[in-house]
Amino acid sequence: MNYGLRYKTYLLKHEQKQNRGAIGSRDSERLKCYRAEWSFESQVDNPVFKDIKDAERYAKKIYKSKTWQKLWERSVNLDVSRIMAASPPIVAKQRSSGRGTMGHTNGFSVTLDTKVGLNKYTLLHELTHCLGHMHHGRSFRKTLLDMVGAFMGAEEKKLLKAEFKKRKLACGEARKPMDYDTWLASVKRMEKIRG
Repeated sequence: MNYGLRYKTYLLKHEQKQNRGAIGSRDSERLKCYRAEWSFESQVDNPVFKDIKDAERYAKKIYKSKTWQKLWERSVNLDVSRIMAASPPIVAKQRSSGRGTMGHTNGFSVTLDTKVGLNKYTLLHELTHCLGHMHHGRSFRKTLLDMVGAFMGAEEKKLLKAEFKKRKLACGEARKPMDYDTWLASVKRMEKIRG
């Protein structure tokens, strides 16, 4: 039996469990995350930008902040291959009907709907994706909480975290996988039980 290969498979599966929705798998926590966010947005003051230029000016302030630089550095250290644009431009959605997405990003620019997406929270959500979290899993939510805390306030961060918790969405540090020796002992125990 090739235990080395099986251990690598275990590590991959463990990572996916800790951060559901990460690149390479279905974004299974997206809807639960959106529901938590909608509930959060109904409880807080969410400043609206007057136009796309206003949103872009605010984004530039975020890019200059120590928080953005710290989160950017953390993302680079986590996985440099997933890094997007350091200061993505903010653009208006071509057809603003108020339907569909409030905003979206490809990681290199942020597109906001000018009817329903020109608000601080939507901008923070999309910028969090640009920090290398192109999903709605644990690392995305953890980073989003840092963004909300820095740019909306501590009380808002607490409210959003409570909404995530209510929907059983983890936002803390990921659990560490078993080291090889512990994993191997566990596998051999199970093989012995199965006979």
